[in-house]
Amino acid sequence: MRPVAVGLAGAGLWAGAFHAPMLAQGPETRLAGVWARRPEAGRALASRFGAPYYEDYRDLLDRCEAVAFAVPPDAQAELAAEAARAGRALLLDKPLALDLAAAEELARVASGVPTQLVMTNRYRPAVREFLRQARDLPVLGARASQLTGEFLEGPFLDQPWRVKHGVLFNTGPHGLDLLDAAIGPIKEIRAAGDPHGFLALTCRHEGGAVSQLSLCGKVPGVGRRTVYELYGPRGELVLDFARIPPDSEPTRAALRAEFAAAVRAGRSHAIDVHRGVHLQRRLEQVWRDL
Repeated sequence: MRPVAVGLAGAGLWAGAFHAPMLAQGPETRLAGVWARRPEAGRALASRFGAPYYEDYRDLLDRCEAVAFAVPPDAQAELAAEAARAGRALLLDKPLALDLAAAEELARVASGVPTQLVMTNRYRPAVREFLRQARDLPVLGARASQLTGEFLEGPFLDQPWRVKHGVLFNTGPHGLDLLDAAIGPIKEIRAAGDPHGFLALTCRHEGGAVSQLSLCGKVPGVGRRTVYELYGPRGELVLDFARIPPDSEPTRAALRAEFAAAVRAGRSHAIDVHRGVHLQRRLEQVWRDL
């Protein structure tokens, strides 16, 4: 398969640590160029991977088949819509936007192009095995926790959208996505606590199962503590991220290959912009509840 020429919008931490090396490594994709709102950072990232830097976003669109986004959600909603209007496939990050209306508008505009959502956990082999086992497990209830110290120190404190929306928009999409995928679509959700402190979500799924998700970004010394526990009449199924291989080359290889296949087939991935809208609706429900 001819490598898909993918442009990268963004030059921040995530763009340099994840998107650029994944796309440049290939062989299914090649990094066709970089554009960023901060030209100096964009030039440095492009130079690091031997790709051209484009001062004008429209020039990047002219020289690629698809665009990967590593920008704040509100910027992504606008830039991705422009790329979709130009007929470019979209590799989107979570959350799609900072409000539901913008996410729904992006999905509408992108209806004619292939889309895929970078929910990194969904491409990890161990997580896929967990979800495979969950399909055959009757679930009565579940509990999950995602605890970090990322909002005490580190790069997130320099990103206004993360500071404003807290842990709900940062790690919340991952937790809601995995519970939804493992147990069934979330129908109702109730929240207690504070997205800038400790947040507890109670979800009712289709079929009647109930799950609880604890989120906090201000727990010092835990690193990343992420655990999912499913319970049913046949016993339990546990996914403890401390016991599985870290985000690694197999994860990135799966994401890259599946995006390239979606672009070449002209069809969206199963985890696409509409999945992003589904998660955005859950985030909106929680935000309003709080």
